[in-house]
Amino acid sequence: MNKSVNSAVIVCSTARLARHLQKSMQRQHIQNGELKWQSHPIFTLSDWLKSVIENGLLTGMIDAEEAPISELTAMQESVLWEQSITYTLKHHAAADLFDTSALASAAMEANRLLIEWSISLDLQQATEETQQFMRWQQRFQWLCKQAQCLESVRYQAWQLTCLQQHATQLGLPKQLQLAGFDRQHPHLKRLISILQASGVEVSQLALTFDAPQQLEHILLTDQEAECRASVAWAQAQLQQNPSAKLAIVVPELEALRPTLVHLLDDTFHPHAIAPAQAETQRCYEFSLGAPLARIPIIDAALQLLRFAWQGNALEQFEMSRLLQNPYWSASFLEADARAKLVARMRQDLPLHISPQRLIHYVTKTIAGEHALPLQQLLADLQGLRHLAQQQAKPNLASQWASVFKQVLSASHWPSERALSSHEYQATQAFDKVLAQLGSLDVLLANIRPSEAIKRLYQLCQAQIFQAETKSAISIQVMGMMEAAAETLDGMWVMGMNDHIWPPMARPNALIPAELQRAVGAPNASSEVQTAFAQAVHQRLVRSAQQVMFSSAEKDGERTLRICPLMQGIAPLRTPLALAKTLAETIAYASTQDWQWLDDHQAPPVLAGEHISGGTALLKAQAICPAWAFYQYRLNARKLDDPVNGLDVMERGTLVHDVLATFWRTQTVDALMNMSEPALAELLMQISQEVLAKFNAQKDEVFSAAFLTLEAERLSKLVLAWLLEVEKMRPLGFSIQACEQENKLSIEGVTIKLILDRIDTLDDGRLLVMDYKTGRKNDYKNWAQASITEPQLPIYAAFVLEDAEVAAVCFAKVRTAEHGFIGIAAAPDLVQGAQVFNEKKGRAVFDETLFPDWASIIQHWRTQITATAVALKAGDAAVRFEDEKQLAYCDVLPLLRLPERQLQFERQNKPSSGNQDKGLAL
Repeated sequence: MNKSVNSAVIVCSTARLARHLQKSMQRQHIQNGELKWQSHPIFTLSDWLKSVIENGLLTGMIDAEEAPISELTAMQESVLWEQSITYTLKHHAAADLFDTSALASAAMEANRLLIEWSISLDLQQATEETQQFMRWQQRFQWLCKQAQCLESVRYQAWQLTCLQQHATQLGLPKQLQLAGFDRQHPHLKRLISILQASGVEVSQLALTFDAPQQLEHILLTDQEAECRASVAWAQAQLQQNPSAKLAIVVPELEALRPTLVHLLDDTFHPHAIAPAQAETQRCYEFSLGAPLARIPIIDAALQLLRFAWQGNALEQFEMSRLLQNPYWSASFLEADARAKLVARMRQDLPLHISPQRLIHYVTKTIAGEHALPLQQLLADLQGLRHLAQQQAKPNLASQWASVFKQVLSASHWPSERALSSHEYQATQAFDKVLAQLGSLDVLLANIRPSEAIKRLYQLCQAQIFQAETKSAISIQVMGMMEAAAETLDGMWVMGMNDHIWPPMARPNALIPAELQRAVGAPNASSEVQTAFAQAVHQRLVRSAQQVMFSSAEKDGERTLRICPLMQGIAPLRTPLALAKTLAETIAYASTQDWQWLDDHQAPPVLAGEHISGGTALLKAQAICPAWAFYQYRLNARKLDDPVNGLDVMERGTLVHDVLATFWRTQTVDALMNMSEPALAELLMQISQEVLAKFNAQKDEVFSAAFLTLEAERLSKLVLAWLLEVEKMRPLGFSIQACEQENKLSIEGVTIKLILDRIDTLDDGRLLVMDYKTGRKNDYKNWAQASITEPQLPIYAAFVLEDAEVAAVCFAKVRTAEHGFIGIAAAPDLVQGAQVFNEKKGRAVFDETLFPDWASIIQHWRTQITATAVALKAGDAAVRFEDEKQLAYCDVLPLLRLPERQLQFERQNKPSSGNQDKGLAL
């Protein structure tokens, strides 16, 4: 840095540029061998104006009585706009539908444009939106006057006026250099004019080369390819020159940040995948940090505060996030128990639950036969709610900040372990935000806890957090508006497509667009955006010795066009390498050929080994052996999806319970002689009893109104079944067994099953039935080698082997679809069942394989035994007849069907002489 630069005050466009310039100068001093030096005066525009005006006020150069009491912070200004909008719209018919926070943001932008760009509005000719905004603005200005403060744009205008009036007395620097301003807004132009009139030499700080350097442009397939190519390019550059300074510039940085983070980590810091290395120093840095509210440890604090004062029910998803969050309570000692609690909640509780119900449920789970050790969690949940109940009255924002600290401390936030450096920095930033909350006292007076939490969240969302790094940064990942503090060795600029750059015009909706276009306000028109993009482009092409631009050819199926600014740059024809993910690197780095391992054999079932699952175990083994192995031998399970109300399975269970209760108390003769009104009344009573018991088991989650409606539905459904089907049976019958439980051993595999019903027909033979409330009831698989609905065949062939079974049927209990479906030994036994030796029956049970009824029973016994033998032998192959049969498989991801398909295709593909490499199955 030359002497002329060192003697000048530098005013930067962003705080980040100011920091980087300061660091760059520090490195230069160190390289020059200096041991100490005076820090150079580098400011942002607002900071420099503030320092000059405050110095003038302190020295008496500026009359303090002329100054407003204070400048509004962004949050304070937003609050005043929200209050103005709410006050103005309080009598509006749709007032509750307005998003006042979003309207406040738009109003703040419109107000800034009006003041800074000197736009005048005519109330008589204004649109309805503009008229509404002018009413808000009038109320806003009145509130500012009451608080004796100014919004930031008006405060800056006042600062410039003071500077103009007292320029000769304020001790202005002889030289001032501007850095990083791609566009000069009116206030900046006014400042330059004032300084030049006062004899200050104003110039631009040269952060770039004097002329464009080596420029290249490449077309890539899509946006992901651009990300991969840019990372691979950076890797190649650093391999050639480890001390190189590089930048990756991304117009859509917020959207592409996750992709770039993963690629950069996989390429330069693969060891960071280990939890212990997660916060290792990176060789790259993003110019755009993340909102403090998104940092996990701060997100946990905000979740805890919302829970403490939550009045309404929340989705289970929110509750689960809180329960599994590691930043509070005994998060490590009770981690396993918390995970089990979440799994139980998804099974037992509805989609929406209140904090009180959660606490009640946790209280139940720490007692009983299958108790979970969650004593500390329960104590902290109860403590949170107790403190919240004690602090429920409106209070000042500053007092709420103190209360929030107390509540978080009581819940053992932030953690029971020592914090990492990044976590500690985040908590320090959170403490500052809590202090900022107190600045709202003068504007909000006493507020309720929900309002205080909302404002705290907004402050955390507005506060951009980026952990400090100590190591040297080789790669800067920046947005288009960010300028580098020094010239670079290389720069990659992606996203050069015309729908991304130049950015589309976005005039403020509260001000007539023609007024914005007339003054050339930011985002007002395509001409303004094009001029701005050209200015940025001129900076970029001079920022590095080599500048590589990239464009995407497609976005999905849509063909894209390149940015017009690329027209003068010849496209690069040489293909570039694309960075690989860590998984791809591991897969393709192997020097061995593909190894195809058919892992179909599991350990055999040992003597005395218990496998639970009942007939579902044999069903899974028949459909796909791997399903049975993962779910019933390894006990893998998917988490249930909570719902409000009843899910399909629960509705079916209730139908079973109502029918079982009815037949335990009634005989067939009683049914035949009972009138329809009497039967309806009885079923309504039974339904109410069944639902009351069910609701008690479910922790009383259903309201009385819901139970009444469900009882009506159940009683009507069962009434129709009894009247339309049971009373119309062609052959008399009696109930032999209802919900009968049996346990038997098939080739050493213990099976526990509960059969819905066994009827004894008037001819002495038996009808075995199972109630079904779903649509799909497949009995045709009973004639196949793999019996995928084995419950009824097991009962007929094993439990009732000494009895004469005449029919095996599903009892379909569905509105407007009542009836039996299955197979019978003779006609006129039960309506709906196919007779095995008639045409339709023989279409399923081929005569050559099933000459008589006994052969069907024997087939069931033989095939189910074979399934049990295969299970016991450890058959765990991914093998199935129809993939549709896996629709309800709980462990479908573990079957790895795409990999299995790939293995099948490669094994059946003729050898091409190429040796493929990759992951072994």
